[in-house]
Amino acid sequence: MPTRIFRGWRALRGLPRRTVVTIGVFDGVHLAHQRLIRATVRLAKRLQAASVIITFDPDPHHVLDPQHAPPSLMSPSARLQALAALGVDVIWVIPFSRSFARLSAKAFTERFVFRRLRAAAVILGEGFVFGRNRQGTMDTLRQLARQCSVRVIAVAHVRRQGAVVSSSRIRRLIARGSISAARSLLGRPPSLEGVVIRGAGRGAWLGFPTANIRLIPQAVPPHGVYAVMLEDLRRHRRWKGVTPPPVAIRRRRIASLKRWPLCGHAAGGGVMNFGVRPTFGGGPAVCEVHLFRDPGRLLGRRVIVWLIAPLRREQRFPSVEALQRQMRHDRARAQRLLARLH
Repeated sequence: MPTRIFRGWRALRGLPRRTVVTIGVFDGVHLAHQRLIRATVRLAKRLQAASVIITFDPDPHHVLDPQHAPPSLMSPSARLQALAALGVDVIWVIPFSRSFARLSAKAFTERFVFRRLRAAAVILGEGFVFGRNRQGTMDTLRQLARQCSVRVIAVAHVRRQGAVVSSSRIRRLIARGSISAARSLLGRPPSLEGVVIRGAGRGAWLGFPTANIRLIPQAVPPHGVYAVMLEDLRRHRRWKGVTPPPVAIRRRRIASLKRWPLCGHAAGGGVMNFGVRPTFGGGPAVCEVHLFRDPGRLLGRRVIVWLIAPLRREQRFPSVEALQRQMRHDRARAQRLLARLH
C-alpha cells in the first residue's frame, strides 16, 4: 500500500483506530533515521496499527535561528520520497512556525500525538527533545503516556567508526570532502540537487560539454572535481494532499549504485566540477557536469547529482591545453571508477 502524505492542519483521513508514531525532521534520512523508522513500521504491523511519521517543513532551525541554520542534506521533496520508501503508512507534514514553536511539550503530545493520531506507541531516538524551548524529554513523554496507556520506546543511537551517526556529522564530512565516509553513514551516496540552466558554452568549446546546474541551498563539498552519476527527475510529478509521492530510494538499503536508477531517469555517469573556474579568472561557484554519453535535452530539468568519489581539488592551470589534458585524465579515471560499481 502506498504511503499517504498529509500536509498542514487538515483532518487526517482514513487512519486505523491505532497508530505507532515517530517524530523528527529526518534531514538526510541516514542510517539512524532508517533504524528508527523501520522499528516504527515493524511495531505497527505487529499491533495491526498504522505507522506514522510526524515531520516539519520548513526545518525548525531555519525558522528559529535562520542566521545559524545548518545547510540541508536534501530537499524537502527528496526527504519525503526517502521516508516513503522505508514503508511507512502515513507522513504528516506539520508547518513549522514561531507560533507553533511556542507550543508546550504537553500540549503538542496530547493534542497531536494522543488525540489526533490515537497513538498506541511512540518510538523516538535516544535523547529526543521537543516542545517549547526543547523542554520536553523522553521522561516527559513517558509521564504523559502513562496516563493514556501509550507505550514509549527509545531507540539507541547508531554508531559508526566510534561516533554517533547524525546529520551534523554528515554535513561536516561532506564539507571536508569525505565522500566515502558520508556515504557509509547515509547508506547511499551523498547528493546535490538543482535545475539545469543555460551556461556560457565554455565546456563545449573545450571539448567537454557540460550541464550547468543551479543548485538548491544545501550542504556542498569542497571545490573540486568528482566522479558522479546524474539522475534526471523528469518522471517525477508534484503530488497534492494525500497522493503518494514517487519512490526515490528502494526499500532495501542502497549501499552502492548497482540498482540504478534510484529515483527518476538515469542520465548516466560523468565528471562534476564544482568551483569558481580559476583558469578563466574565477567568479561565483558553479556546478558543471560532463556526462560520458549524450543524455538528450536536460535544459530546465530538475536533476540529482550523486557524488561517488572525489578526483582532485580545483586548481588553476597555466594554459587551456594543460586544462584539457587534465580533463581527459579526469574523465578516464572517473570512467574506470564508475565501471567498478556496475
